[in-house]
Amino acid sequence: MPKRPRRIVVLEFMFGEDLAALGMTPAGMADAASYAGWFDYDKQRLARVPDVGTRQEPSFEAIAALQPDLILGVGLRHASIFAALDRIAPTVLFQYSPDLEKSGAALTQFDWTRKIFQTIACLTGHEELARQVEAKVDAGLARNAQRIAQAGRSGEQVAWLQELGLTDRYWAFTGNSMVGGVAHALGLRLGYAEPTREGTTYVTSEDMLKKPDLAVLFVSATGPEVPLSTKLDSPIWPFVPARRADRVGLVERNLWVFGGPMSALRLADTMTDKLLALPLPLKR
Repeated sequence: MPKRPRRIVVLEFMFGEDLAALGMTPAGMADAASYAGWFDYDKQRLARVPDVGTRQEPSFEAIAALQPDLILGVGLRHASIFAALDRIAPTVLFQYSPDLEKSGAALTQFDWTRKIFQTIACLTGHEELARQVEAKVDAGLARNAQRIAQAGRSGEQVAWLQELGLTDRYWAFTGNSMVGGVAHALGLRLGYAEPTREGTTYVTSEDMLKKPDLAVLFVSATGPEVPLSTKLDSPIWPFVPARRADRVGLVERNLWVFGGPMSALRLADTMTDKLLALPLPLKR
């Protein structure tokens, strides 16, 4: 391994965000043109990064042409091509999520992404800068938790839903996801907290009929030109308590919750802003 690698090719968006947070620009990135569609952090910097193919099938030729001194990938996608990558440059593959069987919900994807960030900082000799970034994240979480507490909304139940382009079928992020870790830090409860291997579970509008106090933060796959009534299109949505009480907040499409610490900070800011803009749950 090089002591201070500088020409680093990343095969997952999270690692590009992590390097940018450490003041570094990747030498190459898989699916580079798609980064801005999912991530907001430092997208101007990363828009200039050379593309090295897709995250599922990176191009060995494109990677080799960049003469990297380090390659970062994920085991679930790149374990089968590790030897080929490692012949081009020293390669590190990260486990994408914590092991659910070993840790349950005790270790969330938010905790895990911070461990990955710390490791990348160590590999690149930027430990002090990483501590500054993490202090900024912790301060943001504390600030938002205080805002929620001062509004009397600590313990409120929320669901973070991701539209998938399927008819009345969404991802709800679970307690061991990044959303779960951030929500816990903010003093909120997830409506679908049971941990799953991927940190998500499928839900429909019918499932939400049983949750009268739920606030829904809805990540739409379509832009603001599509009205909420079209986004929440099913015969049941009008009867969902959150919809009837106007407790559904729309979230921008490029807030992807499989990122690094800076994405987590933006998630915390957005979750807090959107929740506080919604009415309080009805008293029962």
